[in-house]
Formats: sequence, C-alpha cells, structure tokens
Amino acid sequence: MKMLCYPALDAAELQDVQSRTGAADVLNARTRAQALDRMAEAEAFYGHLTPELLARARRLRWVQAPLAGLEHYIFPALAQSDVILTNMAGIYSDMISDHALTYVLMFARGFHLYRHYQAAHAWLKPAPVRHLSDCVLGVLGLGGIGAEVARKGKALGLRVLGVEARSIAPPPGVDEMVGPQELDSVLPRTDFLVVCVPHTPRTVGLIGRRELDLMPASAFLINVGRGVVVKLADLTQALRDGTIAGAGLDVFETEPLPPAHPLWSMRNVILTPHAAAAGPHVAQRRRQVLIDNINRWQQGRPLHNEVDKQRWFLKDEAAAGR
Repeated sequence: MKMLCYPALDAAELQDVQSRTGAADVLNARTRAQALDRMAEAEAFYGHLTPELLARARRLRWVQAPLAGLEHYIFPALAQSDVILTNMAGIYSDMISDHALTYVLMFARGFHLYRHYQAAHAWLKPAPVRHLSDCVLGVLGLGGIGAEVARKGKALGLRVLGVEARSIAPPPGVDEMVGPQELDSVLPRTDFLVVCVPHTPRTVGLIGRRELDLMPASAFLINVGRGVVVKLADLTQALRDGTIAGAGLDVFETEPLPPAHPLWSMRNVILTPHAAAAGPHVAQRRRQVLIDNINRWQQGRPLHNEVDKQRWFLKDEAAAGR
C-alpha cells in the first residue's frame, strides 16, 4: 500500500510511522508540485486533500483526515466519490469534556461571579449554588466528546439526557436518549445544556431564539462543539433579557469574537478562545490513529472513524465500534 502525506510529516514522525507500519510505503510530499506529481500512484492519502489533488488521483481508495471536524475538509467531488474517508474523532474527547464540565462546576458553585468579586476586591456573601445531584445535564451530540461529558456528568451526580442523530446505543451515564426531533422535549428539563455536535449541514443554527425560549430561566448553555450551531445574536439577547441564566462558550459564530461584542462584559458569561482541545498529547494521538489505520488497511480490517461523507460525521457502525 502506497500512502502519500501532504503537507509532509517531519522527519521524526515519518520515521515513526514507517517503522510501525510494516510493508506500507509511506511517502512525503514537500511541495504542492511534488504532491500533484505523486498523487496518481497513491492508494491512500494523509493530510489536506484538495479538489486539484483528488482530480489527479487514479488509484486512491482511502483518505485519512488529520482533523476531527470536517466542515472545511469535505468538498463535493470527495463527497460523491467512492473513496473511504476517516477522521480523528476521539482524540480530543477527554480534554474537551474536562473543559465542558469545568464550565458546569464554575456555574454551579458561583465562580462566574466570584471572579468579578475578586477583581473588585469585594468580600461578598456566597453566590447562589446549584447542588449537582438535583440538576439535569442535557448533552446535545453523543459522539466521543458528548459521551465523555455524559459519563463525567453522571459521575458528578447529574441526571443526564442525551440527544443524538445516529442509531447508536446510549453511552454509559446517559439516563435517557432521544433523537434531534425530540430536542424540544429535552430543553425545558435541562439545568445545563452542553452542545457537542459537529458542524454539519443540519446543525447550522440548531440553537436559536425558539430553542432558548424553551429552556428554564435558571439554565446555562455551554458550547464546546462548533460556533455555527448556536445563533450568537439570539444567545446574546437571551442572556441580556434573562431568558437563560448564563453561558459558557469556547466556540462562536464569528472567531475571534470581536473586541466590542457585548458578551465580553457580561457577568453571567464565561468565554475561552476556542481552547477546549488544547492538551499535551494531541500530536501523539493523531499519529497513533494514522498508524493504527494503516495497519488495519493492510490487514483488511475495518478502519477507525469512517465518516459518512454526506452527513460529515461518523457512520453509525463506526461509532458503535469505537
């Protein structure tokens, strides 16, 4: 099997991949011209595929994306082809779920207010507290990240309601799971709604004013998925008028968030700069997925993280087998 990597892996990465994938012929392309020239013979590809590169392919059967989110990766010719596409789903699950639960704990214990008290050198009475065992956690999207949010939320004593579009078994910790058509039945029952869905054609603007109006006035919205899922103007207005109690946001419709945006100064909002996936093990995990899938391909075994190219996320059977 001949795999082309473009952009090129660094020397240490390439040596590691080559030494751990047996008979696979893993080659680097260091320039665009080199990638175009070598693409005709490649059976597999790792890196940033373009329509121009795909058009040069004659033997290509599998593409390994170096990303988990595919909204900027899939293009019509790739979606319509018979090439298998796999992604990096799962390598961020523990880190992003930690980030999401940090928001939950900060809101539950009033830290979103205490940080302002500290800045003002103000010794004020305790902020309102939510007892987690009395609360409901709604998780929108039960892929690798959402499943970890659910599991950790359950460990903290929360009742967990999940919303998932794929036909999968409820992950551990999920007390009740429904499809997206039943989202309206979940929203009024949530104290914390964590948005974990990817950017797909069906998730753009999924949470807007109508959905926010269904949530309790005491509820908090947390978005660690994709910014386009939550309509930012609707959320800002809902926070201003008290429709919901607060929001923890790592992703936004517009990034970076403009300096003059009102969310920056809201006391009931915690913002982080698309940092939930930050962690010390990402590069190693990404390389391990690549190595595992090369070996699986050579052995004729199912690949990790096969993507439904029309829906931009994992196939049901791929998710069930992780």
